[in-house]
Amino acid sequence: MVTVESDVVQVVDTIRKLAAAMDVNEVPQIGAMIETPAAALTVRSLVKHVDFLCIGSNDLTQYTLAAGRENPSVTEYFIDDHPSVLRLMEIVVQDAGSTPVSLCGELAGRTGAIPELLRIGLRSLSVAPSLVPEICQMIRRSTVLEVASR
Repeated sequence: MVTVESDVVQVVDTIRKLAAAMDVNEVPQIGAMIETPAAALTVRSLVKHVDFLCIGSNDLTQYTLAAGRENPSVTEYFIDDHPSVLRLMEIVVQDAGSTPVSLCGELAGRTGAIPELLRIGLRSLSVAPSLVPEICQMIRRSTVLEVASR
């Protein structure tokens, strides 16, 4: 989880220094979890330092709507497909440019959300293995991809 660009720079520098100290010639790809509104809104600066991004829908929802999933007094506000959360995800996808973006969290495995996730440009979803057939079927049925390719 990152919040500001300096978080990413520090981690990337540390990994590169460790790789050099261990005589590792090829540094693995480095990504950033986008789980805060601050990170979502500054993706353009973050992608300069990483190879890929992953949006964590559970934490992004929690921090956007100030609603913890385990806190009974605010769980009613934990709406992972709330327009504000989806808008932040769309900003991430748009601002990432050619940097790959995936989505993990409960939202990625909800079939009813698939058309909207595809509409905002998400093309990589991390879901539990048991959900893969159902999610793939929803993606195949979606007309969003057909419209987007025209």
